[in-house]
Amino acid sequence: MRRQIFLVLTLVVVFSVMVMAAPKPRGDPCPIKVDTNVVMYGDTGFGGVGDLSKTWMVNFLNWWESYDSSINYVILDDNDIESDCDFSNYPNLKLYIQPGGNAYYQQNSLGSAGKANIKDFILNDDGAYFGACAGFYYAAGDYYWQGEYYNWGDLLGLYPATVEGSITDIADYDVNPGYALTSVDNGFEMIYYGGPTQGWRDTSLPLPSGAEQLLGLNAVGGLPAAIKYNKMLLTTVHAEAYEGVGISGLTTSQRIENYKWLANNLNGVAGTSFVVPPYAEPPVPKQCGDGIDNDGDGFVDLADVGCSSALDDDETDPLPSACSDGIDNDGDSFVDLDDVGCIGSDDNDETDVTGPVSLMFDDFEDGNLDGWSLASVENNWYVGTSNPYQGLKYAEAKPMNTNEPASILEISVSTVGYGGVTVNYYRRLVGLDSADEFKARWFDGISWQVLEQTGSSSANDAGYVLKSFDLPFGAGDNSAFKIRFECTAGATSEFCRVDNVEIIGQ
Repeated sequence: MRRQIFLVLTLVVVFSVMVMAAPKPRGDPCPIKVDTNVVMYGDTGFGGVGDLSKTWMVNFLNWWESYDSSINYVILDDNDIESDCDFSNYPNLKLYIQPGGNAYYQQNSLGSAGKANIKDFILNDDGAYFGACAGFYYAAGDYYWQGEYYNWGDLLGLYPATVEGSITDIADYDVNPGYALTSVDNGFEMIYYGGPTQGWRDTSLPLPSGAEQLLGLNAVGGLPAAIKYNKMLLTTVHAEAYEGVGISGLTTSQRIENYKWLANNLNGVAGTSFVVPPYAEPPVPKQCGDGIDNDGDGFVDLADVGCSSALDDDETDPLPSACSDGIDNDGDSFVDLDDVGCIGSDDNDETDVTGPVSLMFDDFEDGNLDGWSLASVENNWYVGTSNPYQGLKYAEAKPMNTNEPASILEISVSTVGYGGVTVNYYRRLVGLDSADEFKARWFDGISWQVLEQTGSSSANDAGYVLKSFDLPFGAGDNSAFKIRFECTAGATSEFCRVDNVEIIGQ
């Protein structure tokens, strides 16, 4: 009797384990109803949708539904999209949403069958697609992520250009907190959390034929933040982000205006007319974004040299400086850069200077490395924005290579006529260990001399460190004078930054 009871219990346990371990059965009834007009992919974890992204998107859809009860949305899992729901069977379905998360997991979970169903809905059923962040990566055929190239086989492949992220000039996804509130060129602010763009470091512009840029990222010169391509809305930023849910910085008023922008543009790609409340304060276009030639010089908006960004409200061309106007302003018979009082074409004082003279100064606020020479084993220096010493920008190298030197930043400055030379700069080194190295050097016309080097020592500066060097004989009166910064760092979290670089002649 005991043996029989034992066998029965054993069978019950085995059966229970088999039931718990069994995969979700396919062929379940499709949850789409006859009046469903919006569907959203919602599998989190290895399904690829981020928990935050799913919550944000549901909050957005609930908000929109509160203004128009005709909106009926359904959240689908991978089985629904792969096999249970043939979208062509639902003529009222207008919009498919692919939220943020992990594009690799998304394409892996949805597979070729899910990909085919979504593509057929867009290409043959006149359906619309909204891809936010990872949903944008998924829509492309290939992409760069943190400098590495990927072309997974089950990406949707409907956006015909390579995209890239994260945009570390705004927020590095791999560095806490991984996101930032960033301004876009319609006057709003939205959350950036690793989304793709085009034309930054590893990809190029223009956009594909037929693509329309709806938003630009002010922090990186107006690169795409939202693109409309055929019946697809693809967003780099999270217009659906909800204040206080996994993020900080976004306000309720900002979120609501972002919701309105998103809803209006979804109506635009889907051909729907769901109710959207009016903007509280519609952004007023600035002179550099209003489509008008405000200063009458034949150039409009960003094509005008007087415009620094779409938020610039003065299109007037800047006047030439004293050192580039062709006039002998100080009456010493020398004009512009032939005058020792001029240290650059943007210098607005031609007066000859006695005593210490700044022969070169760069705080990188112009957003470029003009005048500098770059060389690298991998990943050159670039202008960053996330934590400058002063102002808004700095120069940074994140070579991700330990072959020394991995990345070189170098500039030539004549010190002819000066007896002494001082080199000043602020630098910040983060995460450098014994396999990494930072060097600052100067060229005396024959060989390179070391200003400082970390050698085998580790370096992890909490803030910027001022370095100042009075150079020995041979630096002054040197037409071949150069300074150079070298950064060797292997990990994505390791980098070198320099700011306010100055060479002073005496």
